[in-house]
Amino acid sequence: MKTRIGIYAPSLIAIGLALSLPVIADETPDKEIETIVVKGELLPTTAQNAANSIDVLNKEALEKSGAAHIQDVLQQVGNINYSSGSSRARFFQIRGIGERSQFVDPVNPSVGVAIDRIDYSEMANAATLFDIDQVEVFKGPQGTNVGANAMAGFINLSSTETGSGQEGKVRMSLGNYGFQQFAAAYGGDLGNKAQYRVSVNKVDGDGYIENTYLDRKDTNGFDELSIRAMFDVEVNRDWLLKAVVHKFDIDNGYDAFSLDLNRTTLSDEPGFDKQDTTAIALTNTYQGFTFADVKLFLSTSDSDLDYGFDEDWSYQGIAPYDPINDPDGEYAEYSSVDHYFRKREANQIDLRLSSKDKDWVLGLYTNNKNVELTRHFLDWDLWADATFSSDYKVVNTALYGEKRFALSSSITVAAGLRVENYKGDYSDNNGIVESTNDNMWGGHFTASKQYDDEFLAYFRLSRGFKAGGVNGEALSKLNDSNSQQFYFELREHANFKPETLTNIELGLKYSSAKNKLNAVATLFYSTRDDMQIKQSLTNPPATGSNDGPTFIGYLLNVPAGSNYGVETTVNYQLTSDVKVFAGLSYLETEISNIDRIEKHPDTGEKYRVIISVREQAHAPKYQFNLGTNWQITDSVSLDVSVTGKDEFFYSYSHDEKADAVVLANASLTYKGDMFDVTLWGRNLTDEEYGVRGFYFGNDPRDGYTPKNYEQFGEPSVVGIKVDYVF
Repeated sequence: MKTRIGIYAPSLIAIGLALSLPVIADETPDKEIETIVVKGELLPTTAQNAANSIDVLNKEALEKSGAAHIQDVLQQVGNINYSSGSSRARFFQIRGIGERSQFVDPVNPSVGVAIDRIDYSEMANAATLFDIDQVEVFKGPQGTNVGANAMAGFINLSSTETGSGQEGKVRMSLGNYGFQQFAAAYGGDLGNKAQYRVSVNKVDGDGYIENTYLDRKDTNGFDELSIRAMFDVEVNRDWLLKAVVHKFDIDNGYDAFSLDLNRTTLSDEPGFDKQDTTAIALTNTYQGFTFADVKLFLSTSDSDLDYGFDEDWSYQGIAPYDPINDPDGEYAEYSSVDHYFRKREANQIDLRLSSKDKDWVLGLYTNNKNVELTRHFLDWDLWADATFSSDYKVVNTALYGEKRFALSSSITVAAGLRVENYKGDYSDNNGIVESTNDNMWGGHFTASKQYDDEFLAYFRLSRGFKAGGVNGEALSKLNDSNSQQFYFELREHANFKPETLTNIELGLKYSSAKNKLNAVATLFYSTRDDMQIKQSLTNPPATGSNDGPTFIGYLLNVPAGSNYGVETTVNYQLTSDVKVFAGLSYLETEISNIDRIEKHPDTGEKYRVIISVREQAHAPKYQFNLGTNWQITDSVSLDVSVTGKDEFFYSYSHDEKADAVVLANASLTYKGDMFDVTLWGRNLTDEEYGVRGFYFGNDPRDGYTPKNYEQFGEPSVVGIKVDYVF
């Protein structure tokens, strides 16, 4: 096993590089410095002065690559990964921590997602990027400002603000694989007391799969409509009212896994991945009191989330019964589809008091969420429709606060605390009724020193948490004849406890006064207690049976895990026309004492395997990006970049891995008086890389031999984007 010093050697080298660059930072003319305000913090904070690990992607960074969805730009951010198993990435991992899927059971996310402060955790299909002004990726526990949905981190998207000071835009984009985008955004003033902005975005595409059985290329395609509207009203001198309205109508296909382990499928009943969300939020800010300002945030959202797939990934007749060569029916096929229909309703209330000089905040938060699931499992061979339904009600209430102290002109300390009660009530049509009631706490203590106007160092100790829950699917299978062999395993894991994450972080931030160099280096060490991990029990169809394979997922706690590493970014103005940038993240993860059930390939006997000292799932050891921006003329610029990440394990229930990958990207932009034109390309060398993986047998042509089935990320995609700006 590596020593701790050996593990950190690359990290220390990277930090040394980031800190050695400032000695050459004073050789450029003065240039106006952009100030980026972080909107996901409780108190006003700029990105440069935040004693927290935050990556901010501005509108320019989001648009130059032709990105339509948040998953298209996350390669730019270190130590963040995502899993698919759907049309768009909905589950994210920060520093190796985060969920990877959702099927039957409710999910309590480790990484939260918000759009204009409305909670979209578990619903990131809606994270489309047109007219998004800023994306903030918080790394590490956000136990004070967010709470239960941000044990590992938090992704915060903010729309372009209202008013006539913002540009209007009409966009048309075209690309390969049938990609089309038509969008428009416009805002203005309604008298001298109100402002508004509205954006409409429509994205269509065939996807990157060819279904050769149906002779179609759109079974994994995109059909996405996003509408966001914002209104600001100055009711009087002290009272500002902000209203936000969201409408997302997403009707995507889902047909991604291939029996032939490539981008061609054989499904006769392709799946779907749909989301229909209407959300409204109101923010009331009142500044008329002498002792504090008051901010009241209210939101409600109503979503229909439909997800389904062809479970056998094939068609009836792909391996017909052969009484001569296969008299025992070992290769007999099955046929089934699995459909999930969720109705999700959520209501948030967040009341905050903050001091006039913005050095303390006190808040009360409550979130009521109700998720109703109806699952139809259709077996075409038996003409059976196994319907499962469940209801999950959650009420979480929190009291939180943060205080900043200026110990001197250069030293600031801050402390935050959040106490949260998370109550969940679960019931289903199998008679399972379970409740959880967890009292949890999180927070942070930070100390920062501003050595001068350019250099900041900080220390942060933080704690995050995630609620426990019920393994409804495991409980529902206790009396299933196909699952009797797993009875004791399922009974043992009926529910699971909360998890906590404790993080120690050292950060260094440099920004030259002349804005030639910006560098950030962060060293972190996290420990996970009562770590929640996803396990699966799988079993191929029995000989001679037309039933599908057994696949049961559940969460369990293991005593501990650890995640530690480094993150560095450097932006350097090489000349007046050329800017270079680089990022390197290094991550070590460890988990021990996991046990799982495996089947001997020769004897078929099942036995328990103990995993000792293994990396965590979806946690690549390194990630990097390297690129340049060349301002060729006043109107034309070229961006070229490469991003890459190491191999990583797909799951804890098996040891299959995604391969390491390096992706090349480029864009050429012309900015005119009224028209902007961008030629863009991602994955220009057409690398094949996995974004979700399973290990089991599903192909009747080879007797259901277990193998690693992967969903691949996007291939080489190119396009042109034309914006009319006014």
